[in-house]
Amino acid sequence: MLDRITNAMQVNNNLSHINSNLKRIQKTQEQIASGKTIRVPSDNPIGTTQSMKINTALKKSVQFKKSLETGISYMENTSSLITQIEGVLLDIREIAENAVSVNTTSAERVAFAFEVNQLLEELVQLSNSKFQGKFIFGGTETLSGTQANSSPFNIQLSGTAIASVIPNPDGIDGQIVRTVGEGKQITINISGEDIFQPNGVNGEKDIFSTIIDFREMLLANNTSGYDQIIRELDSEFNQVVSQNTIVGSKINRLQLVADQLDDLEIIQKEQRSQIEDTDIAEAILELRTQETTLQAALETSGRILSLSLLDYI
Repeated sequence: MLDRITNAMQVNNNLSHINSNLKRIQKTQEQIASGKTIRVPSDNPIGTTQSMKINTALKKSVQFKKSLETGISYMENTSSLITQIEGVLLDIREIAENAVSVNTTSAERVAFAFEVNQLLEELVQLSNSKFQGKFIFGGTETLSGTQANSSPFNIQLSGTAIASVIPNPDGIDGQIVRTVGEGKQITINISGEDIFQPNGVNGEKDIFSTIIDFREMLLANNTSGYDQIIRELDSEFNQVVSQNTIVGSKINRLQLVADQLDDLEIIQKEQRSQIEDTDIAEAILELRTQETTLQAALETSGRILSLSLLDYI
């Protein structure tokens, strides 16, 4: 038995189709106005999941870039300090070259000793430099040492002159590592041991000891050990230069990773745009099609629903 199609059923069906068309038009208009195809997850569940993954990756990239920027600034500051240390050592070596001359008088050597002492004080200041409130050459002991040795390198005086330089007993070594990408880590510091103790923390001599010995030789007008001092200064200078080279290579690596993150960020944003952003031209074409469909539905409904029994008599 066939069901009878009543006038009320026709009305309801047509109204349902018209409302569906109106909703599609409204959705398309909103996509054009907002520039986004996804306003709520139900608009595109798969696209929403993909977009969330991309947004998470972008947030990680932001954190990695912040870590990179801090690391680059830290290493650039370190390189600048090491360059200044190189300059101090070159000045002291030049004094040693002049002091070894047989034409240099004892009074001139005393004057040289005073100059060397000034350079030693400058070197100690450089060794205890800070970046953002933390010691650069303190290894992992970046804040302070013991109360008696509150800096990476602490002086003991003999009168007003520096008699010795004592490293922080809590250590001046250790690596400061930063995560700069997925599975990528890099050490951003150069320890005080690497710079000022070329023979290791338990080595016979460090840079400070060499300079103090040289100063005392000058004060005593002792000319027999200058060649050895010059060799030690050359060795220590080369060690400092090698560490500066390492810093430079690390800065280059950090910058390379930063450039890679920038490229990755562009790709990720393009991928997100393809998922979320509205293709305006396509959306306008779709809107016109929907408007045409709605107009046709309205006209058809008007003709059908205007019929009565008198039209069939």
